[in-house]
Amino acid sequence: MEIILFIIVVIMFAYQHNRIDKLETLIRSKLTNPDQKAPNMAPAISPVERTVPTAPVATVAPINPSVPKAPVAPSISTDEMSGKILGRIGIGAVVIGVAFFLKYAFDNNWIGPSGRVLVGIIIGLGLLALGQWLRKKYLSYSDLLMGGGLAVLYLSVYAAFALYQLVDPMTAFLGMIIVTAIGVGISIVNATISLSVIALIGGYLAPSMIGVALIGPWVTFTYLTILNAGLLGILIYKKWAPLVLIGLIGTWLHFGSWLAMSYTTDLLVPTLFFVMLQFLIFTAASVARLIFEKLKAEDLDFAMLAATALSFAAVLFSLLNALYKDYLSLSFVAVAVFYGAIAIAVRKRSQLNDSLNIFLPGLSVAFLTAAIAIEFSGPWIAVWWLVEALVLYVVALKSSSRGYQVMGVVVYVLGLIRLFDYIFNYRNPIGYVVFFNGPFVMLCLAIAVAYAIAFVYFRFGSTSPEIQKNGISVFAVIANVLSVYALTSQIVSYYALQMNVSGIGYAASNSLQNSSNTAVSILWALYAAMLTIIGFAKDSLVARRMGLALFILSAFKVLVDVWSLGQLYRIVSFIVFGVIALAASFIYVKYRDRLKGVV
Repeated sequence: MEIILFIIVVIMFAYQHNRIDKLETLIRSKLTNPDQKAPNMAPAISPVERTVPTAPVATVAPINPSVPKAPVAPSISTDEMSGKILGRIGIGAVVIGVAFFLKYAFDNNWIGPSGRVLVGIIIGLGLLALGQWLRKKYLSYSDLLMGGGLAVLYLSVYAAFALYQLVDPMTAFLGMIIVTAIGVGISIVNATISLSVIALIGGYLAPSMIGVALIGPWVTFTYLTILNAGLLGILIYKKWAPLVLIGLIGTWLHFGSWLAMSYTTDLLVPTLFFVMLQFLIFTAASVARLIFEKLKAEDLDFAMLAATALSFAAVLFSLLNALYKDYLSLSFVAVAVFYGAIAIAVRKRSQLNDSLNIFLPGLSVAFLTAAIAIEFSGPWIAVWWLVEALVLYVVALKSSSRGYQVMGVVVYVLGLIRLFDYIFNYRNPIGYVVFFNGPFVMLCLAIAVAYAIAFVYFRFGSTSPEIQKNGISVFAVIANVLSVYALTSQIVSYYALQMNVSGIGYAASNSLQNSSNTAVSILWALYAAMLTIIGFAKDSLVARRMGLALFILSAFKVLVDVWSLGQLYRIVSFIVFGVIALAASFIYVKYRDRLKGVV
């Protein structure tokens, strides 16, 4: 009970200190500016304005006569302020004196354990009643008193159970539930979020204060579910978004500690049921008001959606990954569909909520992408991610959703990363055949998907002409870079197979290396010529620039290879590269019109 008294004293002193600072500031401003005019003082009239016109003047109606004048703040005298300051100091002194008296009474056993708890309850209820009575005139003071009253009631119930063993765990738990209900009810009636915050913090701390082991995990989880459902109701009714953060933290702290210390596999089904309920409640708490009230999402809404999704994914993974991997991937697909449906609903009711219309599809795609990674392995992950990227672009086309378009880019990049991880760790098996092997087939798939996405941009457009143009250019560049890489890797692999033949000498190996370099240079030059011709024929600046860049790169490679190539290979490389460049230029100049009709 000494703790309770100490808390009351601290609250009173904090409040009085804040009030005194504000009043001193007001007094100081009055004393330093004694001649300051009242805000409602009429403006001075110049001599010109006092002149009465000799000719009649038409009366002009006021432009906006319905605009009310600003209310005039009542002046506060220095004596009145001083009196209020002295009054607050007096109240603080009385509270401190009563606190010391009660401590003295407790120390001398004038009041037994039951009486101490009863005194705490009376003080808590008294603070609530006093705060409600003062609410009309002293709003902030009222909230402070009522918040302190709730804290005192929580501590009184805790003291009755933990310090004095006057009640059993379930009775104490029920008492804390009653205190929480009182606090939430008063906050709703008074429309003040601060009391709800205090009440809910106490409500989520209640199981820990009593002990989850004493009241049982399923009683605790049922209580948390009811409390979260009530939180959802408060949020829909009062739009107090910060309460969701308190609920999420409180719920997952309880559940996380129990999962780490007490969970067993035979409790899988009820545990999953509880987790699913919390996921639905908190997702609804984050999205429902945005849908039905057509509100614009704020940073807190995004944070809560992300925290809910990540915590749910982490719990599902910890529960199912070891023994039920197939069910884990299926669960992630179901969540992806769920978020997709929410994204559609939000987009229909709130078209201007651009960030949310990207974020929700992002969550859907994230779960779907994770499901693929869980279900498959090796190159198949890259395959399905590339296919998923194309599907996302088709969905973006059908739904005109910028979110699915953005996520399509993300998933395609993830597919490329996974593809090159597979290629760099690939070891040629026995019977390896050039152009008929896993890495080349995978690269062909990535190239086809890139061209398909570019075609989707070209054929069906995007949210703006600029995005359409950039999308076509980016994926066309990606497709051509991958094509050059795929062909180059196969040429290098072909000559590498020849060099790995047992018994081959140094001279033969060096000759094969020179042949490989020469073949790659010729390939790049031919590909550059093709891009240049297509670029001029189709009037494509991107294709022309790619062709020119590849020509320059080919020339640089030939110059570098000169130092390692034999004399014959140098001659061949330079002549062939030059002929190809001249031929490309001649073909474009002579057959430009025909190329435009063919290409």
